[in-house]
Amino acid sequence: MGIRRLFAAVRDLDPPGGGAERSLAALLNGIASAGPTLETAPTFVPMTPAEETPTHPAWTVRAFASKDRGEPIGLLEPEVEFTTTDLPIEGFWSKVAWGLRERKGSMRRRKWPHDRHIARRSAQFAARVGSWLDEEEHAGGIGLTQLEWAPGAAQAFSARDMPYVMFVRDDAVFRLEERFRPVMEGAALVCAAGEGLLNDIRSRFNIQRGHSVPLPIDFGGRFGSMDDVNALRSAEQAKRPEGAPPTIGVMVVTPEKGLQMYQRLLPRLHERWPEAEVHIAGGSTYPQQLAHHPNARVLGHVDAATFFAGIDLHLILFETTGSWGRVIGEAGLFGVPSVTSDVGSQKEALGEGGILVDDGHDADAVIDALRAVYDDRERYGALAREHTRMVDHRRSVAAFRSGLESLLEEL
Repeated sequence: MGIRRLFAAVRDLDPPGGGAERSLAALLNGIASAGPTLETAPTFVPMTPAEETPTHPAWTVRAFASKDRGEPIGLLEPEVEFTTTDLPIEGFWSKVAWGLRERKGSMRRRKWPHDRHIARRSAQFAARVGSWLDEEEHAGGIGLTQLEWAPGAAQAFSARDMPYVMFVRDDAVFRLEERFRPVMEGAALVCAAGEGLLNDIRSRFNIQRGHSVPLPIDFGGRFGSMDDVNALRSAEQAKRPEGAPPTIGVMVVTPEKGLQMYQRLLPRLHERWPEAEVHIAGGSTYPQQLAHHPNARVLGHVDAATFFAGIDLHLILFETTGSWGRVIGEAGLFGVPSVTSDVGSQKEALGEGGILVDDGHDADAVIDALRAVYDDRERYGALAREHTRMVDHRRSVAAFRSGLESLLEEL
């Protein structure tokens, strides 16, 4: 049996750039303590204690990331040794890419400047990661990386003959397939957020070994207790007047997450279901592009718990594969069912807690699903809450530990 030592090198971690970093922090925290694999784990119910089953020893975990987003906000437990670098996240070419994306208003974060930015940052990150590893006892350890700076981390790991794990939970590896091919196919293990995404990966890359790890949600750390959740849900619902319109919540809008489709969907929804309102959360410019629709209510930055507590059903659409749909689980905790499109691992994220639409570009099919879920929202909501067991962070940690322990046995 090898040494249980893991070295995670990523662009962002704490503070996070998004849900991927929160999820990775939960995984690193989990394996830094003794615990079960998925095969030896008890049944986990969010916000409910479970029997302790430390069937496998703790890993020594060290992490390395840019501090460009600011000081840590406490996502990592003390057991995870965290080192930062001052390498900036954005640069000239990434700003060009974002500018082109904004101007087009669609899913076009232009490939050539984006690719050029990643190439530049990856070379710089490889040098920083290499210096960090050379100051650590990395011999016999396993590397881990994810997202856009993965090519640099993989280069540093490979140069030191370290097997590494590549975690995939977004579409970057598909958008820039040739840039990420060496990273994907050189990884000793590719962890993907769900079997659906893993199947997509296998159809495009010749990976050595794949493993499914549902994106973890630390429900307690994020929302407190189930009593807190239930009380907030009751309070927000009580504020709504009798005969309040059906409320559809959209948590995030980006070109990758349905912007063009919402431009088509909202007017059609207004025709077919004029009393329904669509509440859109998020402080970027993208929700504002939908504000002119009479059935849209753009809320800006909102507290996630308050948002989910106040809506009837949740909608999330995708243009690309690679996203798990973490907000489906967060909505489900509040008893809110979802409608989503059949992309990647969305089927697994949703379970029975809503309706999966085969074609997320079919406005009428999406509206039919929304109305059907709304009419049966109590039943779907109960199923959505039950399905949160799938993404309880303790279960995801156990799944991650299973992959690592299996890899360790083969090295």
